[in-house]
Amino acid sequence: MWYVVEIAFWSSIGLIVYAYAGYPLALSLLALWRTRRVEKAEVSPPVTVIVTAYNEETRIADKLENTLKLVYPRSALEILVASDCSTDKTDEIVQSYAARGVKLVRSPERMGKEAAQQLAVQAAKGEILVFSDVATVLPQDAISNIVRNFHDRTVGCVSSE
Repeated sequence: MWYVVEIAFWSSIGLIVYAYAGYPLALSLLALWRTRRVEKAEVSPPVTVIVTAYNEETRIADKLENTLKLVYPRSALEILVASDCSTDKTDEIVQSYAARGVKLVRSPERMGKEAAQQLAVQAAKGEILVFSDVATVLPQDAISNIVRNFHDRTVGCVSSE
């Protein structure tokens, strides 16, 4: 009977080691094996930038100004702010940007960041979704740099890190 517990223990240790070391190592080796580079090109598909916010009245205006300064065709750029039922003036500030194309998607109740993002995803019209936090300042060419990778049909997602 004791050997069952020992097998379970060592199996658990093995899975933890694999998750933290084995899997990243396997991905690194796979990346070395794959020699084909991603084909990039200047493209302008419809993009939706989703900014998730909860009680961010002190920072949301700066984030929206930063997002509005992104170099990307305005006709192909949608900006959605997913408010997780903010109780401060965040929603009012976002609505003051409506004339500049910023849309508010508000959770009916406090449900968490992921739920607020999901509501925004459902409202999004872009082919490509870019998620950003209020505290993140994007370089002006961020969207263009992201979408260039999607010229390659084998690319399914792009990360900043």
